[in-house]
Amino acid sequence: MASQSILAQAAWVSVKLMIGYRAIAEGADASFLAVLTATFAAPALLAALPSGRFADRWGGAAAAAVGSILAVAGVGLVLLLPGLGTLLAGSAIVGLGNMIAMVGQQTLVAHVSHDDRDGAYGFLSASASAGQMVGPPLVTFLAGFSSTASGPDTGIGLTACLVMSALALPLSVPLARAERSLSSSPGERSEASTGRGGLLSGGIWRAMVISGIVLVSMDMLYTFLPIWALDGGVAAGTVGMLLALRAAVSLLSRVGLSRLVGRFGRARVIVVSTALAAIAMGLLPLVGVPGAVVVMILLGVGLGIPQPLTMAWAVALTEPHRHGLVLGLRLGANRLAQIVVPLAMSATVATQGAGGVFWANSGLLAGCTALAAVRSSPEKPHSEGP
Repeated sequence: MASQSILAQAAWVSVKLMIGYRAIAEGADASFLAVLTATFAAPALLAALPSGRFADRWGGAAAAAVGSILAVAGVGLVLLLPGLGTLLAGSAIVGLGNMIAMVGQQTLVAHVSHDDRDGAYGFLSASASAGQMVGPPLVTFLAGFSSTASGPDTGIGLTACLVMSALALPLSVPLARAERSLSSSPGERSEASTGRGGLLSGGIWRAMVISGIVLVSMDMLYTFLPIWALDGGVAAGTVGMLLALRAAVSLLSRVGLSRLVGRFGRARVIVVSTALAAIAMGLLPLVGVPGAVVVMILLGVGLGIPQPLTMAWAVALTEPHRHGLVLGLRLGANRLAQIVVPLAMSATVATQGAGGVFWANSGLLAGCTALAAVRSSPEKPHSEGP
């Protein structure tokens, strides 16, 4: 699981970064970049629930394999055909593939982990952070060999992304074997239902809102950091290292996450982490490279911790035979946020450049802090009460 997650996430974040650079080189402005961010999410929104049902029926490993195939196809399209329209189509296909692969990986974890889901999802998320840490510096380093005045060589960068996506595909085979041996059968999972209510009962909707805002903030960071860099004369390699630093801190923050939750409670951990992210995102437009190092450390904690906790939170409130469905619904809510928020910013604050986007994201993250702090927050993962 770890190897596939590392490769898939390394390719995913690097593709978004390279497509952003290619769009800028072809004359795109901040508003187009906001629309481009939304296209990573739009098709995936429609496929979220079917993907969850597919993962529940056929297994998480099978869903991860389908997602890897689509990711390869999307990157190949962008490589072969130029133009802003192709960027939109390719990002949509890559986004769909990434969503299906994520549903598969998260469902597999739900099927095989029982006693420590916070820790299990922390491990999965740490693997994703490792991929995010390796991908951007590797791809920007390779693309920088043939860089021009308009930016890095995105052809070389996207080729590296294609290779990483392709390498993730065969790893689905051993995952399928492990899933069959470690999880109960679909029928047994169905009989294990505890009748905890509907998919949006209890704290599930809160987990979905927080998860969506945190994820869209990550997307906007990857999309708009190149504008911040170009405005300040910061090299593409430095951008890659800053993003790698954020991913490294996220990885470290997810190690031993179950002990942190056991000591302070899930709600308090989410409140503190989202507050740190809100502060850091608001500071980013005001700092240069030295200040950005501090900002990336704060964002590593603030954007890294909430994701595994919202996964464990949602699964803990769901019957075992519907884990894939609720995880698909959660990712569908994430994709909805990834569509609505960038388009709203495109129509409002994106005209002010990267600074307006980062400040708007800061406000949204502050809202997540408030939402996690309310009385019915997730201190008791197996209860719908406060």
